[in-house]
Amino acid sequence: MYLKTSCTPRESVFNRDRRDVVLDLSDLMESKIDAEDFFEENFITSGIKTLLEKTFSRLEGSIDQASTFLIAQAMGGGKTHNMIALGLLAQDPKLRMKILGKNSLGATLGNVRVVSFTGRQSDAPLGIWGSIAEQLGKKEVFNN
Repeated sequence: MYLKTSCTPRESVFNRDRRDVVLDLSDLMESKIDAEDFFEENFITSGIKTLLEKTFSRLEGSIDQASTFLIAQAMGGGKTHNMIALGLLAQDPKLRMKILGKNSLGATLGNVRVVSFTGRQSDAPLGIWGSIAEQLGKKEVFNN
């Protein structure tokens, strides 16, 4: 009963058309995600805020931390959502300022080229690194 009096669910929670919507990294790369809707529907937790801050400070060169981050959560813990949020904000400086603030980390960056690989692409002919090289326009570096 306490939950019912403390929370007001968004209308979209009751939308039958959205009940089975599960996002994948391929949706990000194929521009199938409306970024504004994504951030209206999702709350930026302290964990994702830390990921965003560390990533954008690394991209700006303001910290000398390793450029790899381990996102370790249980199944259904939001790893894909975190990566999609990061990708959407990296691709769009205006959205980044809107979501993170004008003086936030990443404010001085322009568009960031985002590449990805999802485990669902396990049949990629050149594997993970070949797929990433192809997205970067460097496929010729790899061979079969």
